[in-house]
Amino acid sequence: MRVSLRNQYSNFLYNLQDTQSRLMELNLQASSQKRINKPSDDAVGTAKVLNYRGSLAAISQYQSNIDTATGWLNLADESMLQVSTILSNLKGLAEQGATGTMTASDREATSYQVRQLFSQLVSLSNTQFEGSSIFAGHKTAGNAFEEGLMVHDEEGNNLGMASGMSSRSILVQFLGAEGSTATVGTDDISYRYTADGGTTWQTGTLSSTAPFELDLGGVGVTLREGYEVDLTPESNTSRSSGSWLTVAPTAVYLGDHETQAGVVYGAANPNFSALPLGGFSGDVEVAMPGGVDFGDGTDFDVDITVDGETWTVTVDNSTTTPVIETPYGGIRLSGEAPAAAQTFTVLSGATGVQSFGSDVNAVGRGVFGGDVIVRIDNSTDIGDGTSISYSYSTDGGINWDTGHTASNSASPAELLVPGGKLVLTERGTSTSLAQGAQFTIHPQTASHDLEISAGEFVQINNVGSQVFGGYHVGGGEPVFSDSDEARNIFVAVGKLVAALENNDQQGCADALEDLQTAQEYFSTQLASVGARENRLEVADTVLSGLKLNETERMSNIEDVDLASLLTDLANQQLAYETVLKSSSMIMKMSLVNYL
Repeated sequence: MRVSLRNQYSNFLYNLQDTQSRLMELNLQASSQKRINKPSDDAVGTAKVLNYRGSLAAISQYQSNIDTATGWLNLADESMLQVSTILSNLKGLAEQGATGTMTASDREATSYQVRQLFSQLVSLSNTQFEGSSIFAGHKTAGNAFEEGLMVHDEEGNNLGMASGMSSRSILVQFLGAEGSTATVGTDDISYRYTADGGTTWQTGTLSSTAPFELDLGGVGVTLREGYEVDLTPESNTSRSSGSWLTVAPTAVYLGDHETQAGVVYGAANPNFSALPLGGFSGDVEVAMPGGVDFGDGTDFDVDITVDGETWTVTVDNSTTTPVIETPYGGIRLSGEAPAAAQTFTVLSGATGVQSFGSDVNAVGRGVFGGDVIVRIDNSTDIGDGTSISYSYSTDGGINWDTGHTASNSASPAELLVPGGKLVLTERGTSTSLAQGAQFTIHPQTASHDLEISAGEFVQINNVGSQVFGGYHVGGGEPVFSDSDEARNIFVAVGKLVAALENNDQQGCADALEDLQTAQEYFSTQLASVGARENRLEVADTVLSGLKLNETERMSNIEDVDLASLLTDLANQQLAYETVLKSSSMIMKMSLVNYL
């Protein structure tokens, strides 16, 4: 076989480059300690390594979420332990105040300490983690609670909130002949009040014309029309006789709630809307007058009905979004005020719905984990017998589940969706459902959940009203009024403050009983935080083991065997040196050397 010099040199170069290339690959593996440095090294292995890396990245994110959740819950645990200690101290002080050996000055001195503990409770309820309030639901930017004033009668029955602020509790007595009565809205009623435990008194008169507000020296107490009071003369100092009111400190919850109550309207005016602000535990029907201009400064009256009882409420109209105060929370009005009389009902058992392209009433019924968008796919009227075709989306409209129908033979029309159903009824004379109209079921979920493993979430925050109680914004009823008001920490402590400041031995005993109930309930809330902390510890341990396992399996595929690599590297180095030497020897050989 004839070998030309050109072929000879080409072969030399190829052999050198091939041997050098394999040596450099081994050198790269030695440098990176990785067997796979590019997809061509092992295509199947590369796919597996990428999967492992994705899994490890997810685990790292879960562990980061657990770190964040641990910070939130540890702080909540610490804060709530301090609250529990304060409640124990308050029970001791209440027990002292309930003893007959304490004098008025003793109770007065004790009241100073209780007020400081009350302020500390409010401060603890506003605890923040990295600038986020941990007891305010999703409204983490501000405080969960602010101090306010509540009103209760001589039997401890709630009469709503008072306006203004006072550094002392206020005691009110209604004056008149012994055994006589008076009715708010019918009679002019004389009263007197004290803000220093009865040392000095001021007098006033509640007019028989609206607004029915007691002026208590910078504090206002509004009584509903028709409220009856028993009158006693000034010589009477016993709260067991006649009607007495007590204005005491409490706290108002400013945070988020678990659900947003639904609203149904009695007239077709799509430009008018009502937004419930509180955690409504009962239905509230509202009747508004016509001709109101929102924000014109002229207050207006509305009638509200709760549990079959109706009374009139005066609404402050100094802003374009006035708020109606109801027993269960405020209702913010917005948009165009109805020209004619308007009625609407806040449904405590329904979820709020936002409508686009339709004027009918819409509420959600069920338990919804997030927003659900419902789209109408055919034109029809509610109750006309034509089935409603619709689609729904649970991811903000990115993907739609289509092909659903709902019976429409009568009102209401009910459209089944994940978590419950969308209930549609006529709004006044409006019954039209246009094709393309959309409804967004919008639950106001106050829980702030973090994913700690695939599909597993833990709530890291707390709904402050369910922990501490207090009153809802614009509400006349305290939290837990529908179940057990004694659970309400801020109400119980406020009553204790008033009892001590007004030398009320029986009031201290009643407050002690409420504090015992409140602390028992609070202990269950504290246990819930502890259980979530334990869950995080377990999840972190599982993730650590899983991360170690995944890392080891990826290492078996991706990492190099150092002992084998050193052997291969030495062999390849020897091969490269051999090729260099043999090539040099051949290149030196010439026919001239043998002539």
